[in-house]
Amino acid sequence: MKSFDNKILIAVIFFLLAAPVAAQSTKDNSVVLEDIRNWMSYLTADRLKGRVEGSAENREVTDSIASWFRKFGLQPFASEQFLHTFYRHPDDSIISTSNVIGWLPGKEKADEYILISAHFDHVQIGFYNKKDKIYNGANDNASGTSVLLALVRQLTLAAPHQRSIIFCAFNAEEAGLIGSTDFSEKIDPAKIIAGINLEMMGYPQFGKNTLMLTGMHKSDLYRLFKSRSAEAGIRIRRERGDLFERSDNYPFAKKGVPAHTLMASDDREPCYHSPCDELKRMNLPNMAALAAGIQYLIEGLLDGTATPGRLQSSD
Repeated sequence: MKSFDNKILIAVIFFLLAAPVAAQSTKDNSVVLEDIRNWMSYLTADRLKGRVEGSAENREVTDSIASWFRKFGLQPFASEQFLHTFYRHPDDSIISTSNVIGWLPGKEKADEYILISAHFDHVQIGFYNKKDKIYNGANDNASGTSVLLALVRQLTLAAPHQRSIIFCAFNAEEAGLIGSTDFSEKIDPAKIIAGINLEMMGYPQFGKNTLMLTGMHKSDLYRLFKSRSAEAGIRIRRERGDLFERSDNYPFAKKGVPAHTLMASDDREPCYHSPCDELKRMNLPNMAALAAGIQYLIEGLLDGTATPGRLQSSD
């Protein structure tokens, strides 16, 4: 009987100790979900007119993202400010726009970078639909930007990490990967261990908790993620089509960085680059789950225990 009583006592103590942890986990998830809801509502508002690069609305979003980076404790990277200004064309000194870039310095491997990115611009107002001419870009790519911000929030709380993390909110992706190309020319690619780009996270085209990794055969990052996916609660599906060269991972991949894009949907989703790409279609709880899953997927990259092989540089 004494042995039985001890077992009951141990079980009760374990429950009491575990209960706050579970409650905190639930609380954290609800906070992330509410943050994502707020970011998505802001980024997809009609008044921002699609956040097209070079516009006043795009500049407002640039400043907002910089303020969120600052709020969550990031430091400006290689600059005194978060905004990294570049010109629309190298020979054009009139039309300028900015990426937003911040970082979390690492501990023992501070000179080794994990780059996490998403673009926040979208396409211009169009005439596809007479009733709705605003391309709000909820899925492409307010959703990727919101998951990026969720990762900023979560990873700053978990800092410091062994490796440094550079968070990039890229601009002018829709105009031809201009913002990411500019930044790729200003950073030593040899220091970037891996690049994780986030695209179209809001519409679960492949099913809930499911992501596709572009360029899955180009490095062993797919194998690394696949080995952790079950514990992360994420399904990593095989790539459909070839989107590897069409997002902000590519300028870094050309320089040998194992840089890939994670996507919850692709360009075959029904509202891609159209006015119906709106907030009401987005699965916000799934976005929060993806953010948590991605954090687990990249844990080995951050703590220095996983290092994917380099790509062959094409520059």
